[in-house]
Amino acid sequence: MNYARLLELPKMLRIAGCLGALLAVYILGGLPGSLRPADVGSEWSYFTNLLHQPLYAGVGLSLLLALGRSSHRKQEWALAVVYALCIGILDEIHQSYVDGRSSSLWDLGSDAYGAFCGGYLAHLSQTPKWLLHHALPLGLLLFLGLAWNCLPSFAPETPFPFLR
Repeated sequence: MNYARLLELPKMLRIAGCLGALLAVYILGGLPGSLRPADVGSEWSYFTNLLHQPLYAGVGLSLLLALGRSSHRKQEWALAVVYALCIGILDEIHQSYVDGRSSSLWDLGSDAYGAFCGGYLAHLSQTPKWLLHHALPLGLLLFLGLAWNCLPSFAPETPFPFLR
């Protein structure tokens, strides 16, 4: 399925998708840190950081779909990334008040990267045989996403400024 076909869905369904993405961020951001399995260390951190990217790709894209915007222009990508970043900032503030959770600039970086990748994939999906023709940049995006998640998993925590 490509992005252009998703734009053909009824507007109320696209708006519901946007609200669903926001609800997913709120629920996942509000889970207490004590839900972490007992025998895992940095692997758990890597996995949870990795989930930020597809989640925020969905957040950015769901806004563009709800607005009925094409992803052909760079302004649309910027709108998706800025929106996802704003939601990410609110999520980091929310997490700073949840037991066992903390806010982190690493997470915000993962959110921004996910939103960028989501816009880029939507843009590419509007061309024929996009997966085959763009295998190299897609592989590079995947590699960079996996590599980025090594940083917050193994580096010292970098708290979000001005929060407790």
